[in-house]
Amino acid sequence: MQWEVEALDPTELQRLVLAAVAPYIDQPVLADRITEEERQRRQLRAFAEGWPRNHPRGRE
Repeated sequence: MQWEVEALDPTELQRLVLAAVAPYIDQPVLADRITEEERQRRQLRAFAEGWPRNHPRGRE
């Protein structure tokens, strides 16, 4: 069977890809990684919000 990927509806393509890879995803590990990424985003946001606006590097 052959398909032209660009001919598929993007939603259908996403569904097919997710269904194909889902059995190989370790869900607890993925959940841990997502939690860690969210924690790092919060840290970066807090750092950026605390960065002085009058700092020479803040004006670039």
